[in-house]
Amino acid sequence: MLRCSLLFLVALAAQGQPCDAPAEVKAAIAAATLPVGASMDERIAAARKVRDQFPSDYYAHRFYQDKFASDGVYSQSIQDEYKALREAHPGDLTYQMMYARTLPGRNTREAISLLDKIAERQPDYAPAHLKLVEIYATPAFGDNTMLRAHTEAYWKACPASLGVYARIGHVDDADFLKRAAARLRLALADRTDDEALNLYGLLWNMEFKAVPLSRQNQPREYMRHDAARLRAIGFLRHPYVLKELAQAYQTLGDQEGLAWVAENLPEGERARPDPARNAIVQWHKEHASAGAPEIETYVRAWLEQTGEWIRRWPDDPLPRYERFQAFQRMPNAPLGQAVQAAEDWLRVHQEHPGMAPPYMVVASYYAQHSVHLDQVAGLVGKALEGLVPERRPRPVSDLYPERSPVPQPDFFRLSQLEMAARIYVQVKEYEKASDVLAGLGTPLLDAVRTGAGKQGYGYLEIGYWSDMAALARARGERVLALVAERNALQIAFRANPRLPQNRIASLRESWHGLTGSDAGFDAWLADAEPNAARATPAAAITGTAWTALAKPLPDFQMFDAAGKTWRLADLKGKVTLVNLWATWCGPCRNELPYLQKVFDKVRERDDLAVLTLNADDNPGLVPPFLEENQYTFPVLPAVNYLVKLLPEFSVPRNWIVDAEGVLRQERIGFTSGGERWVDEMIAAMEKARPGKN
Repeated sequence: MLRCSLLFLVALAAQGQPCDAPAEVKAAIAAATLPVGASMDERIAAARKVRDQFPSDYYAHRFYQDKFASDGVYSQSIQDEYKALREAHPGDLTYQMMYARTLPGRNTREAISLLDKIAERQPDYAPAHLKLVEIYATPAFGDNTMLRAHTEAYWKACPASLGVYARIGHVDDADFLKRAAARLRLALADRTDDEALNLYGLLWNMEFKAVPLSRQNQPREYMRHDAARLRAIGFLRHPYVLKELAQAYQTLGDQEGLAWVAENLPEGERARPDPARNAIVQWHKEHASAGAPEIETYVRAWLEQTGEWIRRWPDDPLPRYERFQAFQRMPNAPLGQAVQAAEDWLRVHQEHPGMAPPYMVVASYYAQHSVHLDQVAGLVGKALEGLVPERRPRPVSDLYPERSPVPQPDFFRLSQLEMAARIYVQVKEYEKASDVLAGLGTPLLDAVRTGAGKQGYGYLEIGYWSDMAALARARGERVLALVAERNALQIAFRANPRLPQNRIASLRESWHGLTGSDAGFDAWLADAEPNAARATPAAAITGTAWTALAKPLPDFQMFDAAGKTWRLADLKGKVTLVNLWATWCGPCRNELPYLQKVFDKVRERDDLAVLTLNADDNPGLVPPFLEENQYTFPVLPAVNYLVKLLPEFSVPRNWIVDAEGVLRQERIGFTSGGERWVDEMIAAMEKARPGKN
């Protein structure tokens, strides 16, 4: 009996996997890693040969399985294949593990159950612990206690392995991150291999996240020391080290270091000098147009300057674009000269392609002014050919329960389609207009229905219904035209209840012409949902409208840049404007000066407050940014909190949180600031005060 038990334990140990792939498996994987041009079928076939060559090796199976993953979710076919292999090899830990590995995202709870059984059966089976760490680091299954336990088990099984650190770098647990970072720093101390050198960026992020914003001196010293070491190692054998150094120099504010990185980037990765763009941007900064009375003076100066830019850079399409834009802004611009500017822009772009193709803009201008109508359809066709294909929906994953299977809408793509439909109607290409509108309707209305309307898609929805109305009128379809006009008017009315009465009068006239009377018009116009395709109204037309919510915020505990500890309880009893921002976000940078003004105006009040949640993954960038811009509003490093709360969040956005800690209003995006923006924010806060509703 004792001998049988010992043999069983030996058999179990034999099934254990090393902490890294054996040398022969590594070599086989390297040989089977095909170049970029290889098809997926070729990649799968090469990986299957490796798997079949090493049928008991975890890493060989992993290499094969990963060919069937999309956004971390494995296909049903690979799940079925490994379910069959598991059943064909009962008791074999490798096949138990490999089947469990295919389940997260589709059936994560079953994966956890299987992985727990594997870990219970063989406590030092490292792959099971590693996969459980990965699961417990996700938003839907986040559990710091379980994550720590399985990380400890993995460290015990594989003390020298670096495989677990990428999974725990975003954990919202400062004490654990501090310990993990210290362990990683020790592991990297004497290593100069690729795997180790590629982890310095993660190490720095962990060290910065492990301390409050007000106590970053030690991580910065570590970073300076590491940067000097990496620079001394050399980057020719490890070109990605330049990326790590760029991160360090940016965080440290080392301009000399950043310049050195730029000089040593490979030729294809260097930012090419663009003197024309730089000169144009600088001119616009120095000659920003004032109000309407001065617009003509501004445009004439702009137009004159374009002549100089064209002389200096005759082969660059950007100065030609500027000249065309200046003519478009000029009151009563000479049509012949504007058309010549458009033709020049087209010609130079075709000879020396620039970043912004002119085809759709010029086609719209030609159609609007009835010139070169024979060229319009061809120009629109070229513009549509250049559009990026619509992005596929991401697979639904139970690791991220709030993620939607609807693809993230592409505003530029949809706006180009709407413009194309409008142009085709103008030039009487009705069949083409119909085809474009048919392809535009579903993704646009999905964008509005799923909340993208908050970011300005309402503008496109108005355009879509207006185009439908114009096309229907051109075809003599009076009923369809009337319904489409009403849809467009209703959406516009929701954004601006003070629409000119002539728009309603025009619609009433169309109704009268169709029915012969005014009877029933008001009731028909007030119908909130005349078309079932639009399940919800557009949330906003300008991209800066408030959306009503009733969402209690989850509790938190974070340190601000001054060292103060903040909890949700600190917001109770007052209305708080919560701003979400990041240093890498251009609109955020434009918005924050006005947020500072709001903070200055309410900082002494005991019923209103301002708080900001920063979404930077690298908190080392935040204190220098605040100091440079002299911002004094409170800032909490909250990227982990925000990812859990809003798995698909964007910045900037503003929240109005009431005195009970409930999120009542949300406003996404930033278009322009000024005192009006400041007053609107304070007015929204005032309105949310108790007794004001």
